[in-house]
Amino acid sequence: MAKYRVSIINEHYSASEEQDYGDIVKAWRGAIRTAITIAADQVSHGSPFFGAEVTLEQGSKRIGRYVVSVAAAPLKD
Repeated sequence: MAKYRVSIINEHYSASEEQDYGDIVKAWRGAIRTAITIAADQVSHGSPFFGAEVTLEQGSKRIGRYVVSVAAAPLKD
């Protein structure tokens, strides 16, 4: 298994940690899953929007980055 560094950063939240994944696709899925889990927690606790930059690195090489966002808004009946 390879080690990948997953970083999730926005103006209110910052986390970075190394994780073991079998390949790059699994690493990206894990990184995005983690960001969506954090976003769901933030939005379900009253924040109307969560957006963050998600980066994936292997050693000193940046593999890529995404913007992940989750929002909730009430609907009128």
